[in-house]
Amino acid sequence: MEGEIKMKPVIVAKDLLREGVSFSQPFTVSELPHKAKLDQNEAPFDLPDHIKSQLTEKLTEYQWNRYPQPSTYLKAKESFAKTIGFKPENIVLTMGGDQLIQAAYLIAGGHNRNALIFEPTYPMFFHAAKFNQTNVTRIELSADELPTKRHINESEHNIVFLVSPNNPTGAAPEDGVVEAALSMNSLVFLDEAYVDYAKKSMAHLVNDYPNLFIARSTSKSCLAGIRLGYGIGHPDIINAMETILTAPYHLSYLQLTIAKHFDIIKPHLNDLADVIIAERERVSNRFKDMGVSFIPSQCNFILFKVADAPAIFQRLSEAGVRVRSLHSIPGLSDYVRVTIGKREENDIFLEKLGELI
Repeated sequence: MEGEIKMKPVIVAKDLLREGVSFSQPFTVSELPHKAKLDQNEAPFDLPDHIKSQLTEKLTEYQWNRYPQPSTYLKAKESFAKTIGFKPENIVLTMGGDQLIQAAYLIAGGHNRNALIFEPTYPMFFHAAKFNQTNVTRIELSADELPTKRHINESEHNIVFLVSPNNPTGAAPEDGVVEAALSMNSLVFLDEAYVDYAKKSMAHLVNDYPNLFIARSTSKSCLAGIRLGYGIGHPDIINAMETILTAPYHLSYLQLTIAKHFDIIKPHLNDLADVIIAERERVSNRFKDMGVSFIPSQCNFILFKVADAPAIFQRLSEAGVRVRSLHSIPGLSDYVRVTIGKREENDIFLEKLGELI
């Protein structure tokens, strides 16, 4: 009817989203002032200024108004692969390690497919599964318990996630567990984000097992602000990932410059890892002297146990020592995780912890 006023439809934004989307707060960490930042598993040292200057000069060689071209990506990948000792056809470069997890679900997960995760572990494995509509079997272990071959042999999954060494516990799977998983008809996603501190890798098995995919990140080894990850696997797996990521357009010239000239960076990362490993052992020995229970770690952090962990975390935070509270994770209510920092940061942490316990 002419002149009739039409009512504006009531649209609820949440109703537009598919089932299973979470409305929880995004991942956050403390940004309080600090004397020791030991909460995010970062390396405590930056690249030397002269190395950063070299890399910045290399970055300015590109036209920033142009997209990276496929040849740019291939040259970066070839150079990066040579530096770390692999063939370029076995390497994919990504925007951090999380993109590797997403890519694994995109090529091997999805509706009516399933994944196996051992917890406690990196939360992104489960988080990414929800958004890729992949069913997940979550096997909960205690802080000092490791996945066994029995866990593997009793499963039939499209993707098996293993972490070596594991975050937040710091321990690696028992011998034979990875091989047991590889004997199954599953994509075995082996997270080796902390390989520089563990000094041990299963990547030598890639040529023998087409279902093995190794995921790594430079974020734990001095380049957290760059967000460069890389995967090592069979060329068919690599090709599938590069296709769904539309390489090279998932990366910027910054990541590609870092990858292409990784030979400049790697010696520094190796030296830095040795310093952190030595500090990790020193902090572990201090824990023993103080009577603090902890999980022996192969990472750049240590998971330790205290009475009233939330209160200890709060008191440390108030003293300017930023560590990671894990009380909300099943099985870890009595634990706190501390990243290995500079010697002076570690000393501040140890002194304050000693006062509190």
